[in-house]
Amino acid sequence: MQISENWGDFLLPILRKVFDKQIKQHKDYIPVIYNVEKSTKAQEFTHGIGSIGLMKEWEESGRQIHRDSVNKGWKATYTHKKYSNSMDIEREWMEDNQYPEAKKVTRKLADSLYYTRQYHAAIPFNNVTSFVGPDGVPLASDSHPKGPENSDTWSNYKTNKALNAANVEEIRNDMMEWKDDRGNLVMVNPDTLIVPRALRKNALVVADTDKEPGGNHNDVNIWKGAVDVIEWHFLTDPTMWFFVDMNRMKQFMTWYQRRKGSIEKGKEDHHSEVQNYKIVERFSYGYDEPSFIFAVKTT
Repeated sequence: MQISENWGDFLLPILRKVFDKQIKQHKDYIPVIYNVEKSTKAQEFTHGIGSIGLMKEWEESGRQIHRDSVNKGWKATYTHKKYSNSMDIEREWMEDNQYPEAKKVTRKLADSLYYTRQYHAAIPFNNVTSFVGPDGVPLASDSHPKGPENSDTWSNYKTNKALNAANVEEIRNDMMEWKDDRGNLVMVNPDTLIVPRALRKNALVVADTDKEPGGNHNDVNIWKGAVDVIEWHFLTDPTMWFFVDMNRMKQFMTWYQRRKGSIEKGKEDHHSEVQNYKIVERFSYGYDEPSFIFAVKTT
């Protein structure tokens, strides 16, 4: 086989097809959990605002529309970080028609990108009691301040609660009692259990059985069809489960994609006749406010 001096360029589109196909083999949880946004800056900032009050009754005498105001919310900063990996392919692989080896290398790079993204996406959940948000406390805490101008606190964390129907009901009631910075009920609708592999069976018993789990009276399971289950195998704590409002989670959790990773030519060593192929990606992630999640530890 005749190999030209620009063999690295010739090989690139072939490897790109292999790379893209391999990436698509895996389930991407990022668009499930996060609101994904593109970014053109080194940092992104979001500025939260407090709640708005109830509408006022129209007064015929004054004929004036009521003007409301809001308190300041928390400021969140998203700083994009850069991640990279690369592998070398030797010219002899081309000369000796060893395309399978080149494709294996490419699949490994695709897996590296996929795993890196999923690993980081799960960090706020795997470090839920230490991943500090804009309000100055971790994502799961029993002392979330209601706002910069309101020192009252609320909780979205409990321990010693097994994943069962009774505790799901208890946590739901706790979430439905959340109050905003004006003392009004937060419009939260907990509808999804996010669980590690170890708690998958418990979650499905709650969500999918026809009869009430653990009941002796043949009662209908009120949770069937009312709660979804996401088994996320990137969750590392087998004793932690999460009850979330999916709409609010996609509203408040953001993944900023600054640079999308793909296979590219890296440095070529003409002396050793080795071509480096690289992947580089930039992103950031986090949340604006935590009133979408309740974290529960079984122990």
